[in-house]
This record gives sequence, structure tokens and C-alpha cells, in this order.
Amino acid sequence: MDMRGIHYDLDSMFPSEPDFLEEEELCLKDYEYLKRLYPKEIRLIASILEEYLDRYEYEGSPIYAQYPDAVTIYRMAGDIYKQFSFEGSRQELNKIKDMIQVMVCHEIYIRRRRHDKFCRKFNNCRMR
Repeated sequence: MDMRGIHYDLDSMFPSEPDFLEEEELCLKDYEYLKRLYPKEIRLIASILEEYLDRYEYEGSPIYAQYPDAVTIYRMAGDIYKQFSFEGSRQELNKIKDMIQVMVCHEIYIRRRRHDKFCRKFNNCRMR
């Protein structure tokens, strides 16, 4: 069978993949907007937390372990908590510590998803 002259429209057969960086930028803008809706004190904690976790943005970091160590998460939350001087009852302070721990887990989740997406797109990361 002679295939000359047969034209396949590959663009219609395989829809183009959304641009990775454009999609990531849209998600990041949405996430940043929602964080601006946090109460003032929580925005400050989130800002300090982000700066703190920036130090863990490297290949082999404990935040990218398949199962992050609970002690590491507790320590991170404790380090963030210590940067503030909160006042209140023991119960209120424990609630703040718990909230910071949840924020640490959430921020690590966001970074892990972004990292995994980047690794899949560019196939340049070691397996965990």
C-alpha cells in the first residue's frame, strides 16, 4: 500500500498538552489570592512558614520523602511557633500549635505536588 499523499492531522488526533509553566502559574496565582484572604496574623505565620520551608527545597529533602517523618513535621511546626510570642491559656496556645502544624503539612503538600509535577514533566528527579 502506498502511503504517499495521505495526510494525518496529528494536532486533532492528539490535543496539545496545556503549557506546564502557564498552568503552574495560574494555580500559583489562585493559591496566592486565597492566602491573601487569611486573617492578618495567619498571613504572617504563613509568610514565616514559607521562608522556613524554602530551606528544604532541595532534592533528597525530608519534605520530599515518600513518608515524611512525624517528628520532623512536629519540629518544623515548633520552630515556627517559637518565632512568635503568643499569649493565652494553655488550651489556646495548643490550638495555635496545632494550627501551625496543619499549615506546615499543607505547605509541604503544595510543595510536594509542585515538585512531583515538575519531575514528571522534565523527568529529572530521582525516585524517592
